[in-house]
Amino acid sequence: MTELVTRVEIPKPSFGIDYQSSILLMGSCFTEHIGKRMHRLKFNTLYNPFGVVYNPVSLTNQISMLIHKDSFTADDLHYFNELWFSFSHYTLFSDPDQNICLAKINEQFLTGKNFLLSSDVIIFTLGTSYAYKLHESGEVVANCHKMPADRFERFFSSSENSCSHLSDAIRKIRNTNPEVKFIFTVSPIRHWKDGAIDNMRSKAALIMAIAELQARFTGVYYFPVYEIFMDEMRDYRFYADDMLHPSSLATEMIWERFVQSFLTPDAINTSREIQSLLKSLDHRPMQTSSTGYKRFIRDLKYKLHTLENKYSFLNFQEERSLIDKIV
Repeated sequence: MTELVTRVEIPKPSFGIDYQSSILLMGSCFTEHIGKRMHRLKFNTLYNPFGVVYNPVSLTNQISMLIHKDSFTADDLHYFNELWFSFSHYTLFSDPDQNICLAKINEQFLTGKNFLLSSDVIIFTLGTSYAYKLHESGEVVANCHKMPADRFERFFSSSENSCSHLSDAIRKIRNTNPEVKFIFTVSPIRHWKDGAIDNMRSKAALIMAIAELQARFTGVYYFPVYEIFMDEMRDYRFYADDMLHPSSLATEMIWERFVQSFLTPDAINTSREIQSLLKSLDHRPMQTSSTGYKRFIRDLKYKLHTLENKYSFLNFQEERSLIDKIV
């Protein structure tokens, strides 16, 4: 039978992610999808301690801050449109209260600083080669925070420039964490405001930069999210309503490819047992007085009890609290 898809082959890495691994994820919106999923499945993860970041220059700057900076202070903040914010952070950290903004930033920053030093795997998802530089300081910003466009210079980071910045990040991390493995991906989300041609050039420069990183360093891997989405999913059913972002089906299929590529067999089995529990919690019956509902609760408690005994090193407190609330 003819297979109606052009399959993207993924080389098997020399290591596997398991439930003892510490995994740091940083980068674009796709990082959020994978990071949230891994976190919910009880992997030891931290994702985007600065919030979403799209370009490799800002990502490298964030890594440098995690290594060299002690904390953020009021001097690092700016005020615009009745909000305090940091040019190094995503908008979710912004707040009308300067102290609250700073507290949110430093809570995640200190967590990220400690996590970086103990990470076994770091996953970087790059979104675009385009970045913005603040005219008054020359600072490359992670987010423009809806300030006027004339405050910034938009520039293209070539594959050579991006590779240089990311190489610097890898060296700095390995100075304190020499055994860490890196997985790079390029986000499948198209930056359509750049236009079709410039978006493709942007993605191509990122892919070339990663290829050069693999030539320079050991322990650097590439997970071809962009290629899977472009070549295996040539149908708009794999897109969300905006015709740019992956649909939930596409995200699920890409996640399965990641699982098969990078998770150990034991981790796959464990994650699927946990996923079974989570699905039950997400799709519980509505008729709480029925016999079927009582059987559902009994089965749910048994499933949770089994997992707690089998995987005593994992924390199921959140799931136990949910079950207690619906009983």
